[in-house]
Amino acid sequence: MKQIWRFAAVSLVPGIVFVLTLLGRMAIDVYVRGNCDPKFGCSGTILLGVFIGGSVLICSFLGHLTASLIFHKILGLLSGRRLFGVLVALSLGQVAVLIAIGLLPKNSITSMAVGWAAMSGGIALGVLYLAHRWPPLIQVRSAKQRGLMQLLIASDRDYG
Repeated sequence: MKQIWRFAAVSLVPGIVFVLTLLGRMAIDVYVRGNCDPKFGCSGTILLGVFIGGSVLICSFLGHLTASLIFHKILGLLSGRRLFGVLVALSLGQVAVLIAIGLLPKNSITSMAVGWAAMSGGIALGVLYLAHRWPPLIQVRSAKQRGLMQLLIASDRDYG
């Protein structure tokens, strides 16, 4: 059950954070600044933003789910702090995808969606690979202590 929650967190949370940030910015722009679209009106602008945000969420979910399935063993081994760090890095990765939106193909909506999912999946693969390769502080500390204990035991044999 713990593994399912980790899959859900890694797959959904970065996209949800990104979409909520996008919709919050849009709501401030519409209701505080009064920048409503003349064709759709104020509520139509928000509904259009919800549609676009939902599409982005689905694309991000598919990319992150693919990376989570590839690194499924690593997700079970992540500590709480490291999982939080992965979620923050993936959320920042969504911002990087938004910045790189100029690289996405613009000939159809489908190609843009596939490009967004591929870029999200690539960033998720990189983040999960780094989380796997980065040694945890606890293991480094215990390895140093084990090395010290082996050195003391070896020196004790030499002098004893």
